[in-house]
Amino acid sequence: MKTVSLLSCLCFVFSVSCATNQKSRLATTAVGIGLGAAIGAGTAPNDERPELHALYWGGILGVVSAVAANYYFNDERDLEVMRLENEKLKAELDLFQNGPSTLLKDEARNKARVKLYKIDQWVSDGPNRRYHRDQMMEILPLEKGQ
Repeated sequence: MKTVSLLSCLCFVFSVSCATNQKSRLATTAVGIGLGAAIGAGTAPNDERPELHALYWGGILGVVSAVAANYYFNDERDLEVMRLENEKLKAELDLFQNGPSTLLKDEARNKARVKLYKIDQWVSDGPNRRYHRDQMMEILPLEKGQ
């Protein structure tokens, strides 16, 4: 009985030390195999070989604990958090690259409509050079009805 208790405590310590879902699944499966082997060896009848009972019970509890670990340590929550963080970072990057724009002028000239915007945008020009844009002009051709 001391062996079963010691093995159970050791398996519990190994399962607590894991940090990721994959490690937690593997640790839980190992704990199930270890506990099953200890239970099988401890409960084997005197006229039968205890190592065969240990293998039998270890296999059964290992499979059950692996199925339970796959259900319990699900990656969906982590993937959802990463997806939301990715969307947030993309929005911040888009704001940094494109910046907000404000319409300063909108006038129609001879054959075009000219819009002048005030922008705040940094543009990369090679690995060591960046420059700042502060205005943008949009020229749209006039349609015949305007």
